Amino acid sequence: MQSNEFTQLPVQQQLDTLYFTGDVLANRYEGDEIFLLYNLHNFYVELRYNAYNSTIKAVTTFRDTDKLEPYLPYLA
Repeated sequence: MQSNEFTQLPVQQQLDTLYFTGDVLANRYEGDEIFLLYNLHNFYVELRYNAYNSTIKAVTTFRDTDKLEPYLPYLA
């Protein structure tokens, strides 16, 4: 699966794919939002989730390792 194929899936199918196929790499918190970082095949997926009202705010895919910088303190 390529990142463009993933982003074209309905949100629930994206979540199922992350749950069953993705590898959770790290999570971080900013205010009332939780950011989850996944590795999925040959790209990364960032899931932004609002913890207070239990809603997904954004699902973003990327390959650029510069975008991993906010997660570096949490990667072991």
